[in-house]
Amino acid sequence: RYRQVPSFGRDTIHRFSRNSSEMKKMTAHTFEDLLQCALPVFAGLLPEPHNSSVLKLLCLLCDWHGLAKLWMHTDETLQVMDGTTQSLGNVIRKFVVETCPGFSVAATPA
Repeated sequence: RYRQVPSFGRDTIHRFSRNSSEMKKMTAHTFEDLLQCALPVFAGLLPEPHNSSVLKLLCLLCDWHGLAKLWMHTDETLQVMDGTTQSLGNVIRKFVVETCPGFSVAATPA
């Protein structure tokens, strides 16, 4: 599904390779592009309520990543970062308890 995402701007989001899950040695820019495009790519991929859980987790990860990338923080942005980090921890714990047991997964060899 990442392959269907069009590029955006000259240096904003580049076209993805054929199979994004097989990408090795990703650059920070490629990882960032994958994260920025994750919401539309994952939307509707899983049945409810798991779909909403995954999308909420991805949205919070994007928020946290954007805050973490700030070059300079104010007291207010640090407060927002703390709140987002706490929310992210809560959502991850809920994800592990409610969503993960709904799927049979196996680790792939490195």
